[in-house]
Amino acid sequence: MSNLKISKVAVIGAGNMGASIAEVLAFNGFDVTLKDRNMELVNKGLAVIKTVAESQVSFQAKRGKKEIARIESMGVSLTDEQKSVISSKMSADFTEEDARLLLSRVHGTDSYEPVRDVDMVIEAVFENFEVKKKVLEELSAVLSDRCIVASNTSSLGITRMSRHYRDPSKVFVTHFFNPPYTLRLIEVVPSVLSDMTLMEGLTGFLSGLKNHRGPMVPIKVKEMPGFVVNRILVPMMNEAALILDEGGASAKDIDQAMKLGAGMPMGPIELSDMVGLDIVKDVMEVLYAEYANAKYAPSLLVKKLVDAGKLGKKTGSGFFDY
Repeated sequence: MSNLKISKVAVIGAGNMGASIAEVLAFNGFDVTLKDRNMELVNKGLAVIKTVAESQVSFQAKRGKKEIARIESMGVSLTDEQKSVISSKMSADFTEEDARLLLSRVHGTDSYEPVRDVDMVIEAVFENFEVKKKVLEELSAVLSDRCIVASNTSSLGITRMSRHYRDPSKVFVTHFFNPPYTLRLIEVVPSVLSDMTLMEGLTGFLSGLKNHRGPMVPIKVKEMPGFVVNRILVPMMNEAALILDEGGASAKDIDQAMKLGAGMPMGPIELSDMVGLDIVKDVMEVLYAEYANAKYAPSLLVKKLVDAGKLGKKTGSGFFDY
């Protein structure tokens, strides 16, 4: 296994996903540079990180009270001593001081200058080949030879992308899931040109990370459109949109059906809104183009909502209003 040493990390792209990945890295004690095209976008990303950290502090602080309320809702009467034991066992392990330290580790910039000496870059810009290609070409001019470049693409081919970086052997996919501060999976995908010794080191590094719910779990995936999760999940969300567009059932009832009938914690319609309808559309278009199969054609309803700027939770409206 490669003796991979990473202490400084940069995330390119300060949108919700890039900012959330930066939060996870800072949570693990790393100094993180968060870079975007301008400081307005960077500051929005820093605000996302602050919100995530504060929400985790609040969640942790309420755990004991929630557990006591849950037990008592079942008709169990707890003594003060029992309540004290529960509160102690479920005391917060992420405090306001922890959040302050986390925020101090993230440094925003609109310049590549602070990125020059990092050990690893995670690219998390818009899911578009041309956009990612431009970033890789820019990174080629500034990064050190030791730096690993990881793309957070959810569907694009990494071999084609990697040819736009000066050393394709150091380019991989590290696909985090939204939101990465609670979802623990990372799909790790090498290109045809990737250094497989580095791949082992990268997977080992990622397996040493944790988020606010537990250890991160990287899985090795062969390069193919949609990888594993999105090849299964996004067509299901698209199918739900088709059913809705055909008048088969209401959005609420489609979600209810999949939660109560298939055991899903979240229905495919509300999940689409959380992921972003633009992401659903983009992934379906990649699958359709790569596999040339009509079953991957994006729903007309999804396309219309994207055209209308109704992308889901991040814009305040999608299938549902927020």
